[in-house]
Amino acid sequence: MAILERAHRGAIEEQYAHELWLAHGLHRQSPMVVLLRGLAAMYAIDAAPSGPIELGGVDWGAYPDYRAAIGRLLDDDARVLVSVSALDRLGMSDKRLLPGLGAVEDHEITNLLTIAERIFFL
Repeated sequence: MAILERAHRGAIEEQYAHELWLAHGLHRQSPMVVLLRGLAAMYAIDAAPSGPIELGGVDWGAYPDYRAAIGRLLDDDARVLVSVSALDRLGMSDKRLLPGLGAVEDHEITNLLTIAERIFFL
């Protein structure tokens, strides 16, 4: 199981090698469940990608395309879940999730952890 809790860490520096990219690489080596919690639960929302980043009048590129990264995980048969309580805390429980994602309650996460061979915190 790969658990992602932080979001947009190093978004400018890691446009192509972000935490979902790493989760995909790990999944290809050993199939796993990917769980989006905390601020990373925002990745699960079906919304348009963010626009370019401008700091100090300089264009720094764009955020990574997290939607596409989740799509690649799903295409490779990864199970991608999002925490319902995280969505509630972010005020996003009424938002539509990306197709193919599952929403899980905290007690279900505990059950998943007990059967996981490995747990990665990314």
